[in-house]
Amino acid sequence: MSLSEQDKETRQPNIGIDIGGTLVKVVMLVPESENTPNLEDDDRHAMESFILRWTSAKPKEVPSGWQAHVIRRKSRQISKDHVVSNKEVVVRILVFPTANLDQVVSMIVTQRQSERHTHRLCVAATGGGALRFRHELETKLGIDMVMVNELKAVSYGWWSDVQDADTVTYPALLCNVGTGVSMISIDKDGGFERVSGSGLGGATFWGLVKRMTKFAGFDECILAAHKEGNAGHADTLVGDIYGIETSKEIGMPADLVAGFLGKVDSENITDSDIAAALLRMVTNNLGQLVVFQAKAMNTGSVWFTGGFFNSNHLAEEMDMDSDAGTGTASAIDSAPVATVGRIVQNAVKEAVNFWSAGKIQPLFSSDASILGALGAVAALSSE
Repeated sequence: MSLSEQDKETRQPNIGIDIGGTLVKVVMLVPESENTPNLEDDDRHAMESFILRWTSAKPKEVPSGWQAHVIRRKSRQISKDHVVSNKEVVVRILVFPTANLDQVVSMIVTQRQSERHTHRLCVAATGGGALRFRHELETKLGIDMVMVNELKAVSYGWWSDVQDADTVTYPALLCNVGTGVSMISIDKDGGFERVSGSGLGGATFWGLVKRMTKFAGFDECILAAHKEGNAGHADTLVGDIYGIETSKEIGMPADLVAGFLGKVDSENITDSDIAAALLRMVTNNLGQLVVFQAKAMNTGSVWFTGGFFNSNHLAEEMDMDSDAGTGTASAIDSAPVATVGRIVQNAVKEAVNFWSAGKIQPLFSSDASILGALGAVAALSSE
């Protein structure tokens, strides 16, 4: 389905949904003037009411593993078009595991059964899961999904998010890390092309964590890796092979990784150590790949987006300048309170800095995990 000229005014989607292999990201754009919603509004579609309900809920009321929050953005940032107005738009954000999609559908269906109106809702959709579950979602939820190419959605989302940033140089290299990794070249007019990628991404990290440790949640795993883990307990280091003094003689740091997970069967190794080593392995590989691609494109920076940087869980009372755990704190400004997403960002920054000798700058979009959903709406807004 695509929007016809007749439909553009009446059916322009204000909801975007990005269904990935691990997470579902939903955004709803609401004018500032409508940011005091009546949750009992009978004229509202059940899906709209569902989003409003959870993004208006207190944090403790939100189901475990879900995220619900609200941000404000200038309307010029939502569309790929240049400035139309400077009115603020409220973006209501709901993120939940793809494994919970059936549960969410059931909740919306139950609410829809009590609706007095049966109008259909137009939704901008992207991601592999949106294609896979499209017929079921359209039928059960009473929605029409306007499909947007996944790379186009991410590109438009990034373009709208950073189009006024002073740090942008073109062609820009965008690295989207979700289940896997896609590297996208974006030109100054918003044109995009997938130039590289990898199957070693977020799903690899989390799959290995679940197989090798007892961690039940991503946030729990990252926090433990940062606070308690020591990757060097699981990785074979240069010092393990040559010894500390000989390592100095050959000009290689003793704590340089010689083999990831080479000591994973060691006695007294903890789940936190394994998690820290897995995070270092995945982000180190990612850093190496993006540096090679950046050099091939002759660009001095890389923008990172995707669900791998999703969490906003607070890592309370952690010293981000410490060298404990993954040893990735040096790339971020010190802060007594950090997010899980920032811990992952730090690991990526350290890897990029290592492989580029500090010559390539890793950058992160402010709304990295939801750019696909935002971009789906933005792509249709620009048509």
